[in-house]
Amino acid sequence: MSGENNSVPFGTPPVGFMQTGNQPFETSGSTGPIIEAQFDNNPPETPPMETTGVDPFASTTALGPTDFTPAPVPATNTQQKYKIVDLFWLLNPKLYTNPRPALGTNEAHFTILSFNLDFGNMRVAFFNLTNNSIQGNILYLDNCKRTVSGTIYPATCFNAFHSPRLSTTCLEQLFKQIPGANWQQERPVCTIQKNEEKIRFTVKDPKFGEFFYDFISWQREAFLHACNFAFTKGFEILAQSK
Repeated sequence: MSGENNSVPFGTPPVGFMQTGNQPFETSGSTGPIIEAQFDNNPPETPPMETTGVDPFASTTALGPTDFTPAPVPATNTQQKYKIVDLFWLLNPKLYTNPRPALGTNEAHFTILSFNLDFGNMRVAFFNLTNNSIQGNILYLDNCKRTVSGTIYPATCFNAFHSPRLSTTCLEQLFKQIPGANWQQERPVCTIQKNEEKIRFTVKDPKFGEFFYDFISWQREAFLHACNFAFTKGFEILAQSK
């Protein structure tokens, strides 16, 4: 989009039906020599992105090699809290591009797009890679460090799928307020910025910080396909399960 202003206009706030919200989830239990750089497991938090007057997809501070201490392997939880179907596992294209472009500060290395069968929403989870995450042609989820995650309800999925250009905050849908439920006040704030080339999904978690992922090329289409699944086939599966 040379010569075009890449800032995206604010979209109309989505209108959706109310559902019982989900609490933060628990983690369920191309390669090659290019992905050899060491990864920083605790990058500093970045300031919020401006939505007017600047390119919302401009790269931020580079993520360079650092002394790496492997993250402890998370304990496997044998009881899955929610019924989750993974749709796409997506590795940041920058990590297998040669020469490798610099990653932005708090730019996720890896993301999983999932569908929650209990509440009918789409879940986006961000991870950072460790030196043991990718071995040969295999990516081991337990060797990745989860950073943040957020949810997109069907109304926002519909808005993101059909709007050519968009900048919106995802609406959280909770059926009722529960006194003393701190998790309701600590839900991550998720934003979607979309133009003809990229979709940037940002999760700002009050406990774990702010991270983003840029869906470009075919991954942009994968994100939109996951959104479409949420308000089409996902509706059917949810209705059948009820």
